[in-house]
Amino acid sequence: MDETAQTTEPGTGMWTVEEIAGLLAPLPIFARLDPPTLAAVAKRCGFSYFHAGDVIMEEGRVSTFADVILMGEVDVFVDTPAGRVHVATVGAPHLVGELGALSATPRSATVIAKGDLGVLRIERDSLMSLTAEHPSIATAIIAELGQRLHATNRSLAYLTYAANALGRDEYDPELLAELTRQPGELANFARAFANMAAELEAKQHRRDEMQAAATIQNSILPRPLAHEGVLAAIDLHAVMHPAREIGGDFYDFFLIDDDRLAVTVADVSGKGIPAALFMAVSRTVLRGGERGADMAEHMEGANRLLATENAASMFVTAFHGVLDLETGALRYCNAGHNPPYLLRAAGGRETLKATGIPFGVHEDMPYRIAETRLEPGDTLFLFSDGITEAFNPAEEEFGTARLEAALDAARGQGAAALVDAVLAATREFATGAEQSDDITALALVYRA
Repeated sequence: MDETAQTTEPGTGMWTVEEIAGLLAPLPIFARLDPPTLAAVAKRCGFSYFHAGDVIMEEGRVSTFADVILMGEVDVFVDTPAGRVHVATVGAPHLVGELGALSATPRSATVIAKGDLGVLRIERDSLMSLTAEHPSIATAIIAELGQRLHATNRSLAYLTYAANALGRDEYDPELLAELTRQPGELANFARAFANMAAELEAKQHRRDEMQAAATIQNSILPRPLAHEGVLAAIDLHAVMHPAREIGGDFYDFFLIDDDRLAVTVADVSGKGIPAALFMAVSRTVLRGGERGADMAEHMEGANRLLATENAASMFVTAFHGVLDLETGALRYCNAGHNPPYLLRAAGGRETLKATGIPFGVHEDMPYRIAETRLEPGDTLFLFSDGITEAFNPAEEEFGTARLEAALDAARGQGAAALVDAVLAATREFATGAEQSDDITALALVYRA
């Protein structure tokens, strides 16, 4: 049913004129009228009945009546560019659509019966003719509308001030405390605004925490090495770009003693804060014990620590290598990580395959240690699968072939130039698509 219903005259049903006048009297727009004038208004009213889902008033449509809810409830909606918004639920006794009974203007909201609904209907023509007979009706209406305008202006001032304060990050919930305690639609809006402001503040707080966590995570990553002394034998450069504020990838490098350098690139399962926490633990565990323990024992011990009481069932793939800076000998453990590339200065390309499963999967697992040798001019390139598994808008994967092509194109360059070239190729391929995984790359050129 669309703004129509069966209507009966007063006195013909269960309500008398006196009873109707008694219903009208508490309503603000009629509260100033004397009993005879109220009775005159009551005689011009009719009853309308609706069922659940019936449209009583439709936004944008002109209709010339107001309804006093006698029985049931209505939902009030406003259409916005983002869709229909529920503004309020109104029950008895409440007057809805009073502007329609005062002026032939399009409805500013849609009103729909929530269930069976009975209303007292006041038509505009009846009200206007009554105004001529009873001027006090016009006086009462003007006074009520003036009071509403005053209250609306005051409420809008509070809301505007609160919105500006929110923009300046100076919002205080007490700004709207008084307004939200008042009845009416503006109070409902104020409560919605206050809830939105609280959610925005909570999100900002979470963003601040994430930025602080990202700062801490970046501080964990090692600083660039000085190219002097024994370190003059290498050119090393690494970067890590998390898919979110913080990530689960990490790289590490440090001198074990006077002539041995440890390098690591790892990728923790998952993303966000849990992955970042596991990343920090994994880095600490892989660093610990390196100086004295046998490398195989150290890797097995690291795995045992990460797998013990691993309630989150997380794991980390990692390539961990130790390079003898004098001889170029590289001993390494590849725990289920993407095989790094060894670009030979003399030509050719090798991959350093896995020597064990990811850390953290099972407590008691053996880890084989493999060995190779870097010759002067050789380059070791370590990376995480955020590179090979980068997608473009067509959902095509960057893949191994494109990575190898980028490496071959940048062969012979310094470590930083090689990393930059690979990341540039990845970005160009994925332009227009959101980064779905952390991206880490490390290049080490052995000078000797």
